Formats: sequence, structure tokens, C-alpha cells
Amino acid sequence: MDEEMKVMKDDQGVEHKCLSYHSSFTGETDVIFDIQQYMDHDNLYIGLLCNEDGYIEPFADLTVNLGGDMPNYCAYVDTNNLPDAESFIQEHELGTFTGFTKRSGYCEYPLYMFEPDKLRELCPDGLAAYERQKGIVAETKQIKETR
Repeated sequence: MDEEMKVMKDDQGVEHKCLSYHSSFTGETDVIFDIQQYMDHDNLYIGLLCNEDGYIEPFADLTVNLGGDMPNYCAYVDTNNLPDAESFIQEHELGTFTGFTKRSGYCEYPLYMFEPDKLRELCPDGLAAYERQKGIVAETKQIKETR
């Protein structure tokens, strides 16, 4: 992704980094990320929010909860309700398709491993809460002192 990240203000004037989501249904929409956990297994949840008449409103759920324990930073992508989701993820280098899918009903959902650094840039508080809940210690570079 070579483009500069955009900023969206909410109704309180708080700035949020956002990306453009291209939907074959609604066209181009700037979205901000809402990162949380699903209640049953603390798996990664990623929601997309948009600015509707000056207010931040839900746009779509990027991920879907299909149960079971997932590896850290992995989630099934809701291609049923967001048919352009995989293109969005690839265009913005948000994650990598793992090669695994899971069927639910008439849909086959792809499992993606999301890039923690990218998610941290888009929703730092949400990703920090996810990592705390999962017991993930963010990698930090330690400088060794020499004598």
C-alpha cells in the first residue's frame, strides 16, 4: 500500500486512521477499524465503521465467528456479507490467506492471518486489548548493554 493513510474525525473531533473500502454494492467508503474479541473463545473480531452524517456508524463486520480456538491474529473473513473483503485485505496488505477455509451454511469462509503491525496502526487500543486478553506480549526490541 503506497497511499498515505487517511484520517476520519468522529462527532467528538477525535481523529481515527481510515482506509478506503471499495464495495461493488455501495462504491467507495472510508472505514475505520473496531478491533475486539468474540465472547466465546476470545477470537479476533474486526468491525468496520464509517462516517454517516457526521457520526461514526457500523459499516460491516470484516470477520465472522465460526467458533473454536483460533491462532493469534487469525480470523475467518465474512465473504458472505462482504464479497469484496478479500480484495480489501490484499489491497491494503492487512493479512495473508492461510489456505484454510471453513464451511457454514452455504458459504465457505477463508481464514486469514492479519498483520499485527497494520492492525496496531489502525486501531491501537483495540489491538492492545486483544493482545492483553490473549496473553500476547508485543515484540519489543531490547538493546543489550555492553561492558
